[in-house]
Amino acid sequence: MELKNFFGVICIASAPAVLADNHVSDGVQWSTGAPLEIYGCSFKEGIDGYEQSQKFAASWNKWADENDAFDSHVAQLMWSEFSDGQYPTDFAWLGYWDSYDSAGKDMDIRSAKGDEMYAEANKFLENCSHSDWGAWVLVQAGDFTNGNHLTEFSDCVYKEGKGDDDLLVANNEYAALLAARGLNGESMGMAQLWPRAGAPVGIGNSPSFKWVVGHANFAAYSNFTNELWNEGLLIDFNRLYGDIVQCDSNRVYHSQVVRTPSN
Repeated sequence: MELKNFFGVICIASAPAVLADNHVSDGVQWSTGAPLEIYGCSFKEGIDGYEQSQKFAASWNKWADENDAFDSHVAQLMWSEFSDGQYPTDFAWLGYWDSYDSAGKDMDIRSAKGDEMYAEANKFLENCSHSDWGAWVLVQAGDFTNGNHLTEFSDCVYKEGKGDDDLLVANNEYAALLAARGLNGESMGMAQLWPRAGAPVGIGNSPSFKWVVGHANFAAYSNFTNELWNEGLLIDFNRLYGDIVQCDSNRVYHSQVVRTPSN
């Protein structure tokens, strides 16, 4: 499978908060989402995938600078740390923008002037998937997402009879509980991603959404785990979400940030 639509991506750090006060109804409402893209590929046989990925990221940055593209974009390579092997992607690239206007502009530049980058990618990648997502944030991540960090993913599906309204109420209370525990953007960020295009085909095959948590480092990851297992946060999570969604086992990646808006 040739890569003819390669590269653009999204971020937890710059996406707007998922929860916003609705002063009309004295409740909460979903805020504006932000665009994100994910690529997952296999390395071609005989390729040093890590080395070629680093070379590609450097050449892609140079191309973006020369074409005045992706100047408000965060892009990261994702290297697996904890996984059960059910997600056997060799190469994962995630990127995001601060707005859909920025995303559309960059995609048009990529489409018109990206042949050089498509050719470079096709030298070492094959069997690529490309999916488009909308991101809504529970915990706004801090500046740590502009450098290398950890990101964990879990696929979630709604239980029968449950939907967005139920999730929003739970999200609102969970965000408050996290804040009360001091789990904030200094060392973590949390978002939910909804599929726009490119998710697994077939009714019932695609997750309702992906649950994403970013951590500044392993110390932050371990602290969050301790809060879950030993300090009662998992009990709170199950109380809030147990009747609403079912999520699979988390996968944890090293996020190697290769482009930020400051580049």
